[in-house]
Amino acid sequence: MFWFKNIASKNSYVENIKILVLAFVVSCGLWYIVVGSSQIEGDIPLRVEYVQLPDDLVITKGMEDSIRVRVRTSAERLRSMQNKDFVYPIDLKNTVVGANVFPVELDASYTDFKGMEILSVSPSYLLLETDNLLEKKVPIELVFSEKENDDLYIRNLNLNPSEVVLKGPKEKLENINSLKVNFDINQVEKAGWYSKSLPLVLPELVEADKPVTKVSFETWLDLVPVTLSRLVQVNGDGGNFITEPRTVAIELEIPQSKMDSFNVDPAYMAQVRATVLSSNQLADGQVLPVEVNLPKGANLISVTPTYVKIKEK
Repeated sequence: MFWFKNIASKNSYVENIKILVLAFVVSCGLWYIVVGSSQIEGDIPLRVEYVQLPDDLVITKGMEDSIRVRVRTSAERLRSMQNKDFVYPIDLKNTVVGANVFPVELDASYTDFKGMEILSVSPSYLLLETDNLLEKKVPIELVFSEKENDDLYIRNLNLNPSEVVLKGPKEKLENINSLKVNFDINQVEKAGWYSKSLPLVLPELVEADKPVTKVSFETWLDLVPVTLSRLVQVNGDGGNFITEPRTVAIELEIPQSKMDSFNVDPAYMAQVRATVLSSNQLADGQVLPVEVNLPKGANLISVTPTYVKIKEK
């Protein structure tokens, strides 16, 4: 009798499990019917791909990267399509120079959209303008900024390459006879050789076979030699000290523009100073080098003597 009741209890437990599983399946089905199959609206992007453009043409205006399709479908299906890469190809084989209209139409080839209600497509058409694609060789011209230093001169100018082949729309290339490259000459402060690679600035839709040119040149300064004497100043805590000798002879080069009828600009020359400066405390008999402060554009040739002795007053 006990055995029979135990069997009956086990059968009842199994039946309850089956009922629970069936209830779960039915509830999932109801959820899908109510929620998953509900109709909502959303946008699906399509990447535009331009194909078969004739080799002698170039698109100058009207290109779009993507179009957007407004659809009505189930929420689940819309979610499944949000991250897919859909492509809308535009066949350009019959394109002519000028304006070309391409209606945006979704035909039967877009099988992923079957069963959806397509509400709208934006834009509904593409208006592409094209021009003949030309190549043209033009020279490169280096354009210097206005000089701040009138005594700076340039010679042996070289550009490599000195000309480039441009490719682009006929309308743009017809108006380009040279390609100008700007250079700020005021960044060059010393005489000697200078070189720098400069990127070419190209008009929109125009390409160059070489995007960079290297400019090199030699600069020289129109300088005149000048010799003068200066009292050596003791900087720092040097009020109780003087130097021996008291003065030094300074030979330097100054810009020609600072000369006026063979007379040196006094304000400019006043900036020439001879000093001694010690990082330690000054002491009688100490020997220190002479430092010469120069105005902008001047070059020091020599200072005599180069060392002086410190003496107490």
